[in-house]
Amino acid sequence: MANYSAQKLKSVSLNNQERRYAAKDDEGNVSPSNPAPITTQKPFISPLSEADKSATAVAEQQKKAITVSSFDWLAMFHHTFLSIYLIKDDPLIGPGKFDYAFNVGKQLLYVMTHEQVAEVETKSVSKSILAELKQQAATYINKRFQQFTSKVDLPIADDQNIEKIHYIGLTSLTLVHEGSSYQVDHEFGSTFFQEECVLDLDDEAKVLQLFSLNSFYQMVKLLQTPSDLLSYFDYHLLNLVDFKDFDGELVLAQNFLNTPDFYQRAVAVQQKLVEIGLLNKVETRLTDIVNNTTNNTTLADTHTELGQKLQSQATIFQKLLNGATKRRHQAGDIIPLEQVKMLVAESMYTRMSIIEEMMAYENRTKEDCMNGYLCHQHSYNDFGHHYVIVVYGLAKDAQYSKQFLQQNYKKLLMDINAQLQNPVMKEYFVLGFDMSNDDGQGNVTVLMDIYHQSGFKLSESDKLYYQ
Repeated sequence: MANYSAQKLKSVSLNNQERRYAAKDDEGNVSPSNPAPITTQKPFISPLSEADKSATAVAEQQKKAITVSSFDWLAMFHHTFLSIYLIKDDPLIGPGKFDYAFNVGKQLLYVMTHEQVAEVETKSVSKSILAELKQQAATYINKRFQQFTSKVDLPIADDQNIEKIHYIGLTSLTLVHEGSSYQVDHEFGSTFFQEECVLDLDDEAKVLQLFSLNSFYQMVKLLQTPSDLLSYFDYHLLNLVDFKDFDGELVLAQNFLNTPDFYQRAVAVQQKLVEIGLLNKVETRLTDIVNNTTNNTTLADTHTELGQKLQSQATIFQKLLNGATKRRHQAGDIIPLEQVKMLVAESMYTRMSIIEEMMAYENRTKEDCMNGYLCHQHSYNDFGHHYVIVVYGLAKDAQYSKQFLQQNYKKLLMDINAQLQNPVMKEYFVLGFDMSNDDGQGNVTVLMDIYHQSGFKLSESDKLYYQ
């Protein structure tokens, strides 16, 4: 198979605190899909021993003057894909309210953050001390959420505007020793919520879901897209309200990728496409996983293989998107932010399906490769989002050349919109793939171009014209 490469990623430091959150490619582009692990001036630490320290020592330690700078939550968000969905003027954001709000498509995400800081005499901190700190952090942010929500009416999901609302609490544990700060890696498992910090689960629509800083960041890296992260929040909430056992939020996210639940949205969208005649049937690989039609060993292998493909090809899509936005910016033709938001939010499954179509190039006939060709792919995350994939021909007089698409993409989009009127699709993207950069040894460096148009209902006269 040809080696389809894109720009490589490398870690970068943030400000002067050497806290690294994300990765950039060789030319400085932030890649929100593949962040590096969070680090501080010193590494995350775990308890080294059960030293003879009581939990009451925590209160005494916290009374000491602590001069360490507070954790920069906003900087962390700005090094993830969530940055482009940040809402700055939401009325529920501010002192005594939520700290951050994000709007991803038809979903809202409200976030409260808290950093629990304690000064310690030694880095060898007992597990009981760390457990007490974690409990204090969780209790503080949970009480803050309950106090705020008791005073205000939280927004209600509306079918027309907002499909779902998520409430998230993020905690950071920081130990200060001899002037240096250390962030403590921790997780919140089901046992913690059952015994240490009981959440109010009476109204599923208003539950605060608690995550630790590092686990949250690793979940962003694992799930790669906003839509899959939000789907995980649904899965996490379901496990909470059903009192299901799980060791920690990151372990649960890893398990989520290997369950049929992860693919339910893709199946639901495909079923709608089958109903309107745009697909013959739901993909076999999805029905096998969701319906468990294969034996357990085969199913596990299918999950593993598909999971690996999801991770790698979703990353390729993000790199191609980064390159496309940079080239457009350099040419003075910036891709509108709303278009970028839709593409970044696309699910890993849709990203994989698009890259699969692109990689199928090597199995195409020589005539196809020389003349170029187009094919179609639907979003399996948002019903009504449609992709046209154009692979440029290699011949100088190719039917589908880069120049042809540059000059005719508007007409192409209009024609496709005219064909998909029952029902009218919402958004159309043409993705042009340039496969001409071949080193002669089977290694192809791919470039992607992006064109967009929103769908609309044709007038009667327009329908007659297209007929």
